[in-house]
Amino acid sequence: MTEKSKFDTESTAQHYAAARPSYPSELFDTLDELLAHKLAGARVVDVAAGTGISSRQLAGRGAEVIAVELSAAMLGQLAAASPSVRAVQGSGHALPIADHSVDLVTYAQAWHWMSPEQALPEVRRVLRPGGVLALWWNQTDRSGGWALSQAERIAAAVPGWAGESGIEAAQEAELDPKLPKHGYRFDWERTVPLETHLSNLASKSYIAGLGDGRDAFIAEERRILGSLFPSGEVTERFSTLLLATLLGDALSIGQR
Repeated sequence: MTEKSKFDTESTAQHYAAARPSYPSELFDTLDELLAHKLAGARVVDVAAGTGISSRQLAGRGAEVIAVELSAAMLGQLAAASPSVRAVQGSGHALPIADHSVDLVTYAQAWHWMSPEQALPEVRRVLRPGGVLALWWNQTDRSGGWALSQAERIAAAVPGWAGESGIEAAQEAELDPKLPKHGYRFDWERTVPLETHLSNLASKSYIAGLGDGRDAFIAEERRILGSLFPSGEVTERFSTLLLATLLGDALSIGQR
C-alpha cells in the first residue's frame, strides 16, 4: 500500500486488486498535454502504486512505467497483473531511481500517505529538467441518496472518519508555494455488481481498520444495498481530482 499504511495484508490487497476503480481517460489526456503530447515513450515513476491500476493505464498510453510500492502484498498483486510494468519494492521517501532520469512522477490515490518534506526532495532528484509531478485522487460522490446514507453508516462505525481523501488532500497538498499548480476535476461513473462495490469498500483503509468488525460491516451493507438494488448492480459516481506541477518552466496550459 503506502508509507503510513497499517493494512499490509493479503486480504486487503486482494480486495484492492479486484474492485478498486480505475481513472478516467481524460486524466491521461491531460497528462499527455502536460508532457507536450509525449506521454507515449515517456519514462514514468508511479509511486505507492498499490496493485498497479494507474501503472497499467499509463503503460497503456505507451509510457515506460516503473511502479514503486512498499507493501509486499500489494506488490505481489501488481507484478502478477502488470507484465508491461517494471515493479520495484521501495519507498516514496527514498526512491530506488537514478537522478534526473524520469519525465513524470505520479501518485495515484497516495500523496496523502507521504511526508512532503521527505517525498518532495526525492521527486526533484529523479525528475529531469521540466519534468512533471502529478497527484490525483478518486473521490466518491456522497452528496445524496444511497451513497450519503452509506457515508453516515461509515461515520458511525469509524470514529473520527471525515470522508475519503480527495478534495481536502488536493487542496492541502504540501508543495512548494512558488511552483505553478494546476488543478483539474473529472466527473464520471461506473456500474458494477454489488459484490464489486462491497469489495471496493472493504479495500478502504478505514474499513480494513475495523479489524474483526469489517466482515460484519460489509455483511450489513450487503443486506441494505441488496434491498435497494434488486438487479444486483450499483452505479458509483466519482470525481477524479488532479493536481499537477512542473518542476521547471511554467506549465504551458491553464487550469480547467
